[in-house]
Amino acid sequence: MKIVYVISEAYPFVKTGGLADVGGSFPKFVAKEGLKVIVCLPLYKTIDIKKYNIQKTDIEFYVELNQKKYKFQVYKYKDNVKYYFFKNDELFGREGIYGDENGYYKDNYLRFGAFSCAIIEFLKKTGFIPDIIHLNNWETSLISPIIKTRFKNIFINTKIVLTIHNLLYQGIFPKESGYELGFDKNLLTEDFLLHKGKFNFIKGGIIFSDAITTVSPTYMKEICTPEYGAGLDQIIKQNCHKLYGILNGIDYSIWNPEKDPFIYENYSYSQILKKEDNKKRLLEDIGLSNYTKPLITFVGKFKQEHGIDLLLDSIKHMSKFDANFLIFGIGEKKYNNLFSNIGKKYKNVYVKIGFNEEFSRKVYAGGDFLLRPSIVEPCGISQMIGMRYANIIIARKTGGLADTVKDLSESNGYGILFKSPQIKEFLFAVERALNLYKNKEKFQKLRKYVSTLNFSWEEPVAKYIRLYESLKFG
Repeated sequence: MKIVYVISEAYPFVKTGGLADVGGSFPKFVAKEGLKVIVCLPLYKTIDIKKYNIQKTDIEFYVELNQKKYKFQVYKYKDNVKYYFFKNDELFGREGIYGDENGYYKDNYLRFGAFSCAIIEFLKKTGFIPDIIHLNNWETSLISPIIKTRFKNIFINTKIVLTIHNLLYQGIFPKESGYELGFDKNLLTEDFLLHKGKFNFIKGGIIFSDAITTVSPTYMKEICTPEYGAGLDQIIKQNCHKLYGILNGIDYSIWNPEKDPFIYENYSYSQILKKEDNKKRLLEDIGLSNYTKPLITFVGKFKQEHGIDLLLDSIKHMSKFDANFLIFGIGEKKYNNLFSNIGKKYKNVYVKIGFNEEFSRKVYAGGDFLLRPSIVEPCGISQMIGMRYANIIIARKTGGLADTVKDLSESNGYGILFKSPQIKEFLFAVERALNLYKNKEKFQKLRKYVSTLNFSWEEPVAKYIRLYESLKFG
């Protein structure tokens, strides 16, 4: 079976968040099962082609949109999976991936619309007609309506799967952008590509794809409700017959404290006390004292959906707890400034603004508890990584967090969950963590246990392959 996997970022080439981890790992596990997989993504300016030995091919072509031609050159990288990179410097030769300090690029509809057309031209030019085209998020979802309306005679036996990693991001632009991308008035209606008068990438993907997946079973149910459906809950429900919830996984060859080259001291579940050495070294490096206190961490983007406002509103109260706190992330300028001030205000709170892969691993290896106070969390991989590195998770019970973290109050529970995104409930969850930490025997037993939980890709990939086969063979 031949699979084309289209995504806007993939680790280690380019990464702004968890999507890149999926793009860098999921295709490899699919290929291990004997399927032929190629991965397609833009060649951003930030991708170091020399470092990764990305080679230019002799494949090039033009995409014409709104009477303007965009030349694409194709580059490739070969591992056990072939990665193809699509180069157009006018569209992707910028310092940012999706935007800059002023916000998202206003022409993102054109950037990713042209990229979508380029994928189709590439497949036509090379004669690689896949069994499955697997799309990810709004940036690639336009491939579905383009193929199903303009090129259905070429891709007659090709089925399209769209994975929604976060429905909050839909690719919403003025109606006129649809005309620029070559869609006629018959499609630029509320029945197809428009939603509330705006051109909507993800809606087009939902309607025209053969299957839609979400990145956790709970999130699949949530997006069918007004609370989580981001205005598209009725569209989702109308297409629920092709909706599947499959939990993401992580690559344990990458996220492995036994072999991680970036942490202070390697350890396994049977050598869990070596984690204490990581904690001591981390606290020394960041200037926090008393390693006998619990270290409670946050690693991630400073976004409202990740519960950042809840964390900000609670930090004054948490600073009075007998614990150390480490907050590491980056986001909008206002959040960066607020957290920077917090780091200067409280002696037991350390804040680092930015993103650095090496430091994030040190935090996972040194932390005792990991905070995930998310308002919305389609899947989340931080909690999976955190548990792999023997952290106890403190999380709101939503989306993928509800599917991966089992509360201590339940039989065989191993985490701490709270339901309502309110300060009182959040602080109570943190207090439960502090009480757990005092029970050293139970705490050590639990951290050993969570480090052995299996959140690898094998089971999710098996489910995806069964989905691919059901689409292909009926």
